[in-house]
Amino acid sequence: MTPLSICQAIQDSAIGMSIRESVWIFPVIETVHVLGLALSVGTIILLDLRLIGAGWRHASASQIVNGLKHWYLIGFGLMFGSGALLFWSEAAKCYKSIPFRFKMLFLFLSGVNALIFEFRFKPTMNEWERKERAPAGAMTVGWCSLVFWVGVIALGRWTAYGMR
Repeated sequence: MTPLSICQAIQDSAIGMSIRESVWIFPVIETVHVLGLALSVGTIILLDLRLIGAGWRHASASQIVNGLKHWYLIGFGLMFGSGALLFWSEAAKCYKSIPFRFKMLFLFLSGVNALIFEFRFKPTMNEWERKERAPAGAMTVGWCSLVFWVGVIALGRWTAYGMR
């Protein structure tokens, strides 16, 4: 079996067809996906702005992380779960879509970037968070996060509206 034939089978399954052909289910899932994205990325951007020195200077990085972590995790869970259902309904189309593949690459890079922050910079936040500027590496993580999430969103829109 090829990856395309597996994706076609997923798309042609009863669940895939039900999602795709429903008047209400697909739009509801898509709405949950966009709201989850807004909640997750919207809160992550607050931390990114603090890391790059462009905003939220009145709050320490740990205050932002601790105050918003449950919100961006909930948003990510909603985004991931609803995204899986959207993929299920159009798996073969997504597999053939170059923008979708790049979206997945940017999503993967966002995850790697988050892990770098979590294991490299978060443990030392107490040492640098009261300073005017975050360390260069933490600033780089913030910039990368912004670029990767803009890529995920732009490529997601391109995938949704560019697929035939």
